[in-house]
Amino acid sequence: MVNRSALAGLAAVFAIGVWLVAAPFVLRYAPAGTRWTGATRLDVAVGAAVALTGAGAFLVALTGRVRELYARAGAGAEAGKAAPPVSGVES
Repeated sequence: MVNRSALAGLAAVFAIGVWLVAAPFVLRYAPAGTRWTGATRLDVAVGAAVALTGAGAFLVALTGRVRELYARAGAGAEAGKAAPPVSGVES
């Protein structure tokens, strides 16, 4: 079961990766028009890897949650009763 905390954590991992990619340019330790230093390349590479991992894991978790919701709705319909309303993500 996937809960909101897990999805929020994976979204945070993605945001951290995006920050690592953007930090050299936002904080201006990689001035525009100059060659990238080793630190800039490392920040961008690690940030891209973290962001892709976070985004991929988020999508996998979200897919699992959707599958759970469809399974629950199908089980209720097969039993001849209405499926319980889905009011949000369970904790």
